[in-house]
Amino acid sequence: MCLATVYIEDDGQQEKVMEDVAWIKPESGGLQLIAFLGESKLFQAKIKSIDLVNSLIVLERMTTDPPQMVSSD
Repeated sequence: MCLATVYIEDDGQQEKVMEDVAWIKPESGGLQLIAFLGESKLFQAKIKSIDLVNSLIVLERMTTDPPQMVSSD
């Protein structure tokens, strides 16, 4: 199973924001990250890079808003 660890980059610094991400869905103004067990976060960010060999995804923040928790259905 391929699950990813997601980092968000601000001013050249990377911060781990979520582990075990199974899905990334585009939403208006951002990306919804959904973990394997259903945890969901919405980021106003765009994808900077994806490393499938190491299961790493780096996002680039589009604003300074903190992530929002989204209920999983």
